Parts: sequence; C-alpha cells; structure tokens
Amino acid sequence: MSKKFRFAALALSLALTASVFAGCGNSSSSGSSSPSGGSAGAESSVSETSKAPAEKVEVTYMAWYNNETEPAETQKVIDKFNAENKDNITAKLISVAYNDYITKLNTMASSNTLPDSAMMSESQCIKWAVNGKLADVSDMYGTDEKPLDSLAFTYKGKPVAYSCANEVLLLYYNKDLLDKAGIPYPPASADKAWTWDEFVSAAKKLTKDKNGKGPGDAGFDPKNITTYGAQVNTLAWMWPVFAISNGGGVCTEDGSELLLGKPETIEAAQKIADLSLKEFVAPTPTTSATFPTLDVTLLSGKVAMATGGQWEIGVSLKNSLKDGLKYGVGVLPKFKTPVTLNTGGPNVIFNTGKNIDNAKKFLKWYTQEDNNISLIQSGVWMPVSQKWYKDETLMKKWADNEVHPPFDQYKTAVIDYAMNNAKQVPWYYLPGYSEIEEVLTPGMDPVWAGTKTAEDAIKNDIMPKVEKIFSANK
Repeated sequence: MSKKFRFAALALSLALTASVFAGCGNSSSSGSSSPSGGSAGAESSVSETSKAPAEKVEVTYMAWYNNETEPAETQKVIDKFNAENKDNITAKLISVAYNDYITKLNTMASSNTLPDSAMMSESQCIKWAVNGKLADVSDMYGTDEKPLDSLAFTYKGKPVAYSCANEVLLLYYNKDLLDKAGIPYPPASADKAWTWDEFVSAAKKLTKDKNGKGPGDAGFDPKNITTYGAQVNTLAWMWPVFAISNGGGVCTEDGSELLLGKPETIEAAQKIADLSLKEFVAPTPTTSATFPTLDVTLLSGKVAMATGGQWEIGVSLKNSLKDGLKYGVGVLPKFKTPVTLNTGGPNVIFNTGKNIDNAKKFLKWYTQEDNNISLIQSGVWMPVSQKWYKDETLMKKWADNEVHPPFDQYKTAVIDYAMNNAKQVPWYYLPGYSEIEEVLTPGMDPVWAGTKTAEDAIKNDIMPKVEKIFSANK
C-alpha cells in the first residue's frame, strides 16, 4: 500500500468526527433470512420439494487505494471468492480513491448505508471501536487460524480488527550507485545493521552536487544537489522507528506511558532532521514531496538509499525493473537496537447492520493466504499467518519470484526482520493515537524545516497537547 495514502491516516482522522458515529446503519442484505428466501411463517405451507433456492446474500467490502495495482488484485481475489464459496454469499468490492474516501465514508455513515466491512484507516480503527461501531472479531478465527498477534487491533483486551497484510519498514537502494561509489550494500540482516553514523557516512559518499562534489569537498553546493545519498520518510508514524531504536518512541508497548518527551526520542528526531539541515545528504520533506514514485526516484538517481514500506516492492519498484532498475533491500540503520515497525490496513466489520456473520465468513476467507496469494506474490502484501514465515517451502511460494529481490536477501532483510525485530505502531492499541498524530504532524514540521530544534518543538509545543490527549483517553 502506497505510503502516500496508507499512512496519510491523519487526514482521515481529521474528517471522521463524532457526527460519523451518530445513528450509523447498514443497508446490506441480511444474513438471517429463512432458507426458503421467504418469511418463516409462510414456510409451513410450502412443500420441501417446492422450496425456492435460498437467495444470495451480498457482503460489501470497501477499501481505499492510491494505486492501480492493489484494487485490481483485490478484485481478482473477490472474483475467486464469488466463484468458489459454498455459503450462498457474494462479495462486492467498493473501491474508493484515497482522495474521495473521507467524503464517501461520511456520506454512507450519515445515510445509514455503511458497508458490511471495510479496510479502515490504521489510525482511525481504535477510535471507531471506542465509539462502539466495530464488531468484536475474536470469534472469527480458530486458535490455529488467526493472524499474528502483532497484527491485531485491540480495544479493552479484545481484537476489533486484524491487518489485511503484514508490512514493515525497510531500506531500499540503487545497486548501481553504490557500486559506482564503492560502498558495500546496506546489511540484509538485523544483527549486522548499520549504526546511524555508518549510515550517514555512506550517505555522504553517495551525495553529489551538480559538479560531482559531495559534502566535505571544497566548493560543494548544497543548494544544487543532483543525487541525495539518503531519504528518510518523516511521516508521523514512520520516523519514530528510529526513536524506538534509540530507547524512546511515542509510548511504551503497553500504552501506559508516553515516551515522546524522552531525550532519546528528541535525539533521534534531531538526527533525522540534521540529515538535510546539517549533513546535506537528504532532501527536506518539501523537496521529497516533489519527487516521483520510489522506483523512478531510485532509477533516476535522485536518491541512492530510501526508507519505505515493504509494499513498495509491489506498487512501485517492480514497475521500473523493465527500465533497468537494479535495487536491493536491507534493514534500517540503528541507534542502539535494530528495530522496524509493522502495520497493515485493518479489516473491520461494522456492527451497525444485520450481516455481521456473513461478513466474518467473507473476511476469514479473504485473509487466508491460499486465497489471496496473488496479492502476496505481487509484492503488495506479506502473509498474516505465522506458518508462512516459518516454513521455507511456503516462504518461497510467495517470495521467490521475479518481482521480489533475491530470496536469500529478502528472507533475512524482510521475513526474519518482520518476525524478530518488528514493533507495533501505537495505532494498534492506543486510544487517542489519531489525535496524537494530528498534533505530531504539524508539530514536527518546524523541526524538519530547521526553524525549531527537536527539543524546543517536542517539549514546548507537542508534549503539552499530547499529554492532555493521553490523559483523556486512559
């Protein structure tokens, strides 16, 4: 899922206000009709041999996308469900462009026509649970069937959603640029992860201005850089991965304590900002916003190394392979410990209608890897079940193909990394996280722009607001 929509969850949280939660309903066909398709009272006058076939029950599933790959692949999976399932259920995909999703969801909520199920915004999921609009999905899977615990969105100790896919943050790079500079590829295993200083050192050697000079060279022109050595995504949910590596973060893993104001968090944030402000090896967020998709950015040489989600393999990087892109994937640089974040759009079931049981049947089928394998093999998704990360035969079934990087590299840099070094983004469990993100995003803008230090912005602007939100949601 593209970073430009998947993890622009802030925009969704601004729009999905309390009015959304007033009187929501569902107009989908009920899954509770009698087997004859008529009323129960009329059934006694109809012989067994003359009963009409049971009517098909339609389950609606709404999802938001910002690329062409994912909705097309999703429709293929739904077509397979409609052709193969024996439960008299048909599924219908409501595919909504990200820019239209907020309006669509609000309109459906206000008119009592919410879909049966949906791929919700990550940051918004717990908010909808707090407002009582999501069904408990703890009974949807058997013990050996349910997705990884790290993919469960939980409220009051119960899962209200599971991610449709597993996604982690990684480091991508242009092999040709690193070869030309004589720089070893970023490590593909967590135990060998570059330190932050090693990462910066490599980025300096890869950064070039219009005259071919780099930072530290006499006459280097930081205002006319043609190749940046690194690009670190500063989205509000992404950059804290480095704070976690340093011993900080947004909050503790149980959500009981804020960590935003810790010196370790502040230090990591300032180091990220300094990549462009002091080291001149990375574009500012403003400059990054003008760049094309990641595949083109790497292929064109605008950037040599860039952080991004695993989904980039399927929605972006594979598109430029035909044009000669030679890319690799490694683990993120570390401060103290090697860490990545896991996430994935939550599949929710609205509890406002009468089609809950059938929606659960559909989602259970939809999330089984044997059924959605095309989305996984395409590089867009990763599996949600543990066995697909433990059994090498199953691993190769989804990851050993021309779309993915070489399997030996991908296994350690992505599969093992996801299983052994991933931490949950707080939106999986922290009530009020969407409001915190609304403060964090604009609050950090002056840091990335260099008009405020991380210490000033976090301690004086961000923390007073975040502490109030945190306390109100305990």
